[in-house]
Amino acid sequence: MEAWLLYDKSRVDRNIHYINIYFKECRKRNIKLKLILIEDIEFGIKDNKCALFYKKEECSLPQFVIMRTINPLLSKQFENMGVPVFNNSFVSYICNDKQKTYQYVSKANVKIMDTLFLKKGASVSIEYPSIVKPSFGSGGENVFLVKNEEQFKKAVDLIPDENIVIQKPAGDLGKDLRVYVLKDKIIASILRVSDSDFRSNYSLGGSAKVYSLSPEEKSTVYKIIELFDFGLVGIDFVFDGGKMVFNEIEDVVGARMLYSTTDINIVSLYLDFIINELK
Repeated sequence: MEAWLLYDKSRVDRNIHYINIYFKECRKRNIKLKLILIEDIEFGIKDNKCALFYKKEECSLPQFVIMRTINPLLSKQFENMGVPVFNNSFVSYICNDKQKTYQYVSKANVKIMDTLFLKKGASVSIEYPSIVKPSFGSGGENVFLVKNEEQFKKAVDLIPDENIVIQKPAGDLGKDLRVYVLKDKIIASILRVSDSDFRSNYSLGGSAKVYSLSPEEKSTVYKIIELFDFGLVGIDFVFDGGKMVFNEIEDVVGARMLYSTTDINIVSLYLDFIINELK
């Protein structure tokens, strides 16, 4: 069995430890894993059919793809060519766009901070303070807490994305929760806290520790899970008045926190899940 692990070239070096775990676990399962750089792939339509080229050549396709880059169109191309992709193209399409995510998850009737969807250049009336962030983005990058119109305009100018999310800040700034989900199961929950930044991302220096979900909090997570056919994702929550509030879903979810705070081998669990899905 052959599998492809897809990455952007710029993300390989900083994720090499994680990539090596994939190779190690695939060898245990007699899976021939190939690291594929997104820059080496071209795809489109040839002779009226979906076509894909690797390093300018047509190639045989793998039995499955693990997508560690954000490209829902490419994910859909693989699926149209009969190759299962984890996560699937729908998860990628929705969860990598915050506007689409909030709109879609609102069907679950879970708590979401009041949110406006804005396109750059459009007039908008907002209350301060507000969180301003790009619709496309992760890791806390280009996320701003603005307290007046001058700060708001500066934040909008700094955001490269045309589509912007404006959100009422949660009451408990500098604290959030990542719930790791595999298919329809909660694997672990990690609380992230920052004493120096309203963003608590682990990659930005926040601390992390294992968190035990209450029955009410688990119920909230499962309401979101029911909307999707997940592979492996992280569902993120902020806290407002001590209550968990939905924030976003990480499709290409990182695992540094999980490996540093638990004994869970999430790659091993993920591969076992994928193999079972392919049966």
